[in-house]
Amino acid sequence: MASVETVPVQRRALSKVMHAVGKIQYNETGLATVVTRVDGFIEKLFVDTTGVRVHKGDHLAEIYSQDLAVAQRELLLARSSPGGVANLLESTKAKMRQWGVTDAEIEKILQTGKALPYLTRYAPIAGTVTEKMVVAGSFVNRGDVLYRLANLDSVWAALELYEYEISWVQPGQPVELTAEAWPGQTIHGLVTFISPVLKEDTRTITVRVNVDNRAGTLKPGMFVSALIRVQLLADGTPGPTGLAGQFMCPMHPHIVQPTGGTCPLCGMTLQQLPGRAVTVTPEALQVLAVPVSAVLDSGQRRLVYVEKARGEFVPVEISLGPRAGEFYAVVSGLHAGDHVAVRGNFLLDSQFQITGQPSLLSQEGMSPAAHTH
Repeated sequence: MASVETVPVQRRALSKVMHAVGKIQYNETGLATVVTRVDGFIEKLFVDTTGVRVHKGDHLAEIYSQDLAVAQRELLLARSSPGGVANLLESTKAKMRQWGVTDAEIEKILQTGKALPYLTRYAPIAGTVTEKMVVAGSFVNRGDVLYRLANLDSVWAALELYEYEISWVQPGQPVELTAEAWPGQTIHGLVTFISPVLKEDTRTITVRVNVDNRAGTLKPGMFVSALIRVQLLADGTPGPTGLAGQFMCPMHPHIVQPTGGTCPLCGMTLQQLPGRAVTVTPEALQVLAVPVSAVLDSGQRRLVYVEKARGEFVPVEISLGPRAGEFYAVVSGLHAGDHVAVRGNFLLDSQFQITGQPSLLSQEGMSPAAHTH
């Protein structure tokens, strides 16, 4: 008549799911600034608008510099002078290299005996021109910025997670991202950095996710929603990412190897992920779980009602791990096969309180309630 419903406690695979929002940012390792190293006039701009994609080594601008013209004449004089000028020749080459003249251009000057009319500035990286700071014909001083470039083949998603969630996040963890611009499409990334500083105003911590963006799907400034799934071990602790102790390229997180070295794509030194390699068996991922609806929580105690025989229930205080969806991980108090009440358990607890037996509000029990007419 009380419609009490029970289910058996079982072991099952559990995953804690965390939702977060974030914003797409430039990958700082893929930014570059093109500056002039000499005073001069912008004679020609090969890239005259922002948003243009360039390859590494593409010419960007030509600069006429009086200082460079003098240095080239010194170079040719040093080459043609008889003996004893090797030091002068090398010092002139070094000076021209500091001004941005390439070795190939220096050799061309020496072979042809003709000075280059202009100094050409080349793209130091492949990427997109995000800022153009000059126009043709303008005068520039040494150190002035000509262009800013950004390689958007890899971007960062800066996520904001609450402080109580941060213990579940580890470097190397996979993250699923979605953007309003691409409904229904899931974009995958990896956690590469966790901020050591908490934002006191929002009580959140920034988590950086590196995303392969060679398809050009994500644009800096976009908002994204993130989903992080963490498998639970049998003791209710987070499962390993599978990458702990291995070495990852900060620029290309898909480059992961068991030993150190350099990235084959960009040459950067691989960084070791924290933790140690752990092999997890399928049995270790089977967590003793109890439905959320079976747990009565007073804020200080948590208990469930276990059916010992048909129609006979006893309260059992339990210790729980994290919540994963509609289940709690059980740390202690229950065993696989125990039947717990998932419906009518509040009615059972009320009956125990009325009869003065131990219940959720009274661990030792109380005197039965007085009845009045």
